Amino acid sequence: MFGPFSAVVDTALAHAAAARETSADSGLPTPLRLVLLALLILGAAIWIGGMAAVTVLSMVSRGTLEPAARTALFRDFGRRYLTVASTALAVTVICGAVLLIARGWDALATAIVVVVAALVVALAFGVRQARAMRRLRQAEQARTGNDAADGDGNPARHAVTAGARRAAALRATIGLLSAAVFVLAICTAA
Repeated sequence: MFGPFSAVVDTALAHAAAARETSADSGLPTPLRLVLLALLILGAAIWIGGMAAVTVLSMVSRGTLEPAARTALFRDFGRRYLTVASTALAVTVICGAVLLIARGWDALATAIVVVVAALVVALAFGVRQARAMRRLRQAEQARTGNDAADGDGNPARHAVTAGARRAAALRATIGLLSAAVFVLAICTAA
């Protein structure tokens, strides 16, 4: 039904089963393993739930707030959310790394590390892009406030529109990478 995606999942599950059959006990005491799993699940829930909440907030604010108020909301929200989300992601990555190392290294573990690295890079670009968008929106608001002709001749508006498109593509990339890590992590438990 899902074509190539099903083949990737099937291959990952087969590799996970083979690794489990050939590897010895994880070496972690059961209570430590359970704590790491609990923190991993909690961190992943905060990360993925936060992404969903930000998406809903963005859609609702677009329809209910003026651009200046929306910019102020996301400036303040972004600062606080970055702390929560980055902490959740760090806890998830650290706990996941310990569990992966204890599990034994294979192609699935390598795939997880590669996707997590790509996610971290995408997030760094996302933070940088969000800061750039704040500056672009401030420039657009200053231009619009000083010049009534804010139609097609406003270069600041064009820059904001282009930046918004890049931001949407970046958010989609971060979402896809997060989903890929989630699927790969589930495959390690299968």
